[in-house]
Amino acid sequence: MAQSQHAPPADEVRAFLESRKADLRQDLADLLRARTVNPPGDEHRAAKVFTRFCDAERIRCEVFEKMPGRANVVARIGRGRPKVAVALHFDVVPAGDGWETDPFEPAERGGRVYGRGAKDNKGPLAAMMLAARFLKTREADLPGQFLLVAVADEEAGSDFGMKYLLEECGLEADASIVPDAGHEMRLIDVGEKGALFFKVVAEGWQAHGSSPERGASALWPVVEFLERIRSWRPLDHVRDRPEAVEGRPAAPKSDLFSPPTLNVGAVHAGTVPNMVPGRCEALVDVRYLPGTEGKEILAHMRKVLAEVEAKAPGVRMRLEVLSDQPPTLLAPGHALVEIIQRRTEEATGIRPTIYGQSGASVAKFLLLRGIPAVGFSCGPEGVEHMANEWVSLEELAAFARVMTLVVWDLMAKGVGG
Repeated sequence: MAQSQHAPPADEVRAFLESRKADLRQDLADLLRARTVNPPGDEHRAAKVFTRFCDAERIRCEVFEKMPGRANVVARIGRGRPKVAVALHFDVVPAGDGWETDPFEPAERGGRVYGRGAKDNKGPLAAMMLAARFLKTREADLPGQFLLVAVADEEAGSDFGMKYLLEECGLEADASIVPDAGHEMRLIDVGEKGALFFKVVAEGWQAHGSSPERGASALWPVVEFLERIRSWRPLDHVRDRPEAVEGRPAAPKSDLFSPPTLNVGAVHAGTVPNMVPGRCEALVDVRYLPGTEGKEILAHMRKVLAEVEAKAPGVRMRLEVLSDQPPTLLAPGHALVEIIQRRTEEATGIRPTIYGQSGASVAKFLLLRGIPAVGFSCGPEGVEHMANEWVSLEELAAFARVMTLVVWDLMAKGVGG
């Protein structure tokens, strides 16, 4: 197979994509009509749209399902290495209230398309389908392999999606871009905070509310524990460490991230006012920076818990870890960042800057697997998960142009290969 290291001229890419803009509009409409609300997911509905596209364009694709209906699709253009993956997701959050139009029937006004998932994440998926159309026409010249990956379950933890593909299906790549952090192509997400969720459980015994001294309230010790950790932040527990491996940095990178956070999401105790609660549970969310380890945070929390329990006769307390996703950070100066910045600036006149986000995307799972990954996307900031979610067709087309050239450049550079 003859392969060219030189990307096609930007004008050629633009002309082709402009000629297929009707496909972009139709693909987006079909994806929005596919109801893939998670839960339950039903990603197979959008997967049918995607596999029909692959069949029509003669693009190789495979469908992977850990559970019936929870479909993931991996489409491939080109052969060999390097493999450059662009990963998006089929599922969307529930529509909620406040919509001016049917959230599952695309409505176009003034160049904007409204619908649940328009930005998060079906608009960017439609844009990448447009980019794939061009790359397919130049498949014989591609200096590597392009993987367009559409996954299930991103909105609810990825057990049926990206984690499943990486851990059980052998998905691999040399570099990856996740178009799920849209800031009008102005920001590149190079890292994500760690996300530690835990539950504190206290068990005492019930008594009548008129004589609380006869019981052992499970509520008050939990209140004291929460008050003691309220102003704590997981920065004082970072120790000097040697350089870490890819995706697991050794020192805090607070210049890229907002400060660590701690949130109490729920407290459950008792049932009626005239009864001493015999059991209490609290759910806590800690977002911590690269360079901090979840086990350090947990050690501190358990120390505080033991101190509170020692002052609460008749009450037993314990801490249960619900999940701990470590922080991630791409190595500085990686080609992913430079190429995205250069191609975006050429196309839009704006050079995107790097940042670290507090939330999580599937980029985290890729980085933890040793695959260099960043988040980069289009779309207005803040409309995802809201009523009247929308995306601009012009910006989707511009994103397709940028990503077509970024993918080609990454292959030609041989990232990770």
